[in-house]
Amino acid sequence: MKHVAIGAVFSAFLIAACDFASTRDAAAERQTIAAATAQFEAAENAGSVDQFRSYFDDDLVVMGPDKPPVTGGDTVAAQMRVFHEKFAVQVEYNSQEIVVSGDWAFDRGTERYTLTPKAGGAPIHKSGNYLYLYQRQGDGSWKQSRVIWN
Repeated sequence: MKHVAIGAVFSAFLIAACDFASTRDAAAERQTIAAATAQFEAAENAGSVDQFRSYFDDDLVVMGPDKPPVTGGDTVAAQMRVFHEKFAVQVEYNSQEIVVSGDWAFDRGTERYTLTPKAGGAPIHKSGNYLYLYQRQGDGSWKQSRVIWN
C-alpha cells in the first residue's frame, strides 16, 4: 500500500511539474513573439528593409486593405523598399493578444503610423489593427508567415 501511495504522489508531482513547464514555456514563447514584433517595429522605424525582411518567412502572404494579397518574403520586401523610399515611417505596435500553439502563433493588436513624405508635405497619421501569424522555423526562431491589417 505504501508503494501505491508513493506512486500516486509521484505521478501527481510529475503531472504538476509538466503543467508548470508547459505554462512556463508558453509564457517564454509569448515573450519571444512580443520581442520579434518589437524588433520588427524598430527596423521599420529605422527604414531598414533588409533588417525587417529577416522577420519574414519566405512564403509570407500579406493582405492589406483594398489590395490583392502579396506573396513571398522577397516580393513583400521589394514593395516595402519602394514605400520606404517615399516615406519616413514611425509606427507603434501595441499587442493585445499573443497565442502560441505548437509551431504557430499569432500577435493581434493595434497600430499607429506617422508617414512623412520624403518629397515634402504634411505627415499622414493612420491607425488600425493588425494580425501577425508567426511560424516557428527549423532553427527555433519565429517568422511572420501571414500578415493582415486594416
